[in-house]
Amino acid sequence: MTPQPIEIPGKFGFGTMSMTWTSQPPPIQQSIETLKFVTSHPEYGVKFINGGDFYGPNDANLKLLQQFLFANDPKINQDLVISIKGGVDPATLKPDGSKEYIGKSIENVASYFPKKDGNGGSGPKLIFEAARVDPQVPYKDTISYIKEYVDNGTIDGISLSEVGIKSIETATAIAPISCVELELSLFSQDLIDNGILAFLSQKQIPIIAYSPLCRGILTDYCVEHADTFLSEIPQGHFKHTLDKFQPENFAANLIPLKKLYDFAHDVKHTSLESLALSWILKISGQHNYKGIDQVTRILPIPSGSSIERVKLNFGNFVELTDDDLRTIDLILKENPIKGLRYNAQSEGSLFQ
Repeated sequence: MTPQPIEIPGKFGFGTMSMTWTSQPPPIQQSIETLKFVTSHPEYGVKFINGGDFYGPNDANLKLLQQFLFANDPKINQDLVISIKGGVDPATLKPDGSKEYIGKSIENVASYFPKKDGNGGSGPKLIFEAARVDPQVPYKDTISYIKEYVDNGTIDGISLSEVGIKSIETATAIAPISCVELELSLFSQDLIDNGILAFLSQKQIPIIAYSPLCRGILTDYCVEHADTFLSEIPQGHFKHTLDKFQPENFAANLIPLKKLYDFAHDVKHTSLESLALSWILKISGQHNYKGIDQVTRILPIPSGSSIERVKLNFGNFVELTDDDLRTIDLILKENPIKGLRYNAQSEGSLFQ
């Protein structure tokens, strides 16, 4: 049987990095209850979960997801798709796309996700993605190594992460690609501007949009606590290394941020985070968008460390019109966003 890409269900997914890869992770039981809530809610039950084998020490993220699946309804589990990033040395955070390391990473990931759970039901479909392109290993080789584990049934599918057009072309020539994970938000629209959205739309490969709230900047809380927002970030947190969290850039970006906040509340009667997510949902599948005949599906994957946070993120989606999109574009055109997606040191590892 010829392998096929795994169908990515739903309009949005859920990211779990903040549950385990942070200086102050929430209690495991709280995270399990949050995951159970977000995957079983009757209105916005999420069926796509994103994680990483380096999201925290000692496989913390994999252990959390394993415990969640064990505690969850088996009927819900079998409808889930779980995508795990790997192929990164957790000690150095450098990509390793070699056959040996990819095999080690996939086998470790798969050991936490048996095909059958303890209650006899089918487990979730498992997708693996190399988190970054290893410049030391031809990308076609890395994808071929991953494909071997699809062929032998260890994993179900392949996703790509932080890739450019050339790497996408290389990967799709070797194996069916289920989705591509890239950063997208109102404050980070690089993939629209550099042609990747148009290219993936031609192939109709779904995009998994990570950091859709720009790591917490595109929220009511940020605007309403702008004076203390940066100082509240725990010491040592990786956000302190990011361009948009540098005081000068943050101050400049508050101007468009407050305009978007006012538009969300005064015109659309919703929260800033809901506007930011609704914007992505509006673009997803859109016809005749910025020269693209039909935009591919885009699934934002906001996170949330508690049920209350999930309700804030998912509970107030609004229908945006084409005029709304134009208004938002004008706000950002007149007030350009300052700061790179990460920082100058990391730029070389993005869109490779």
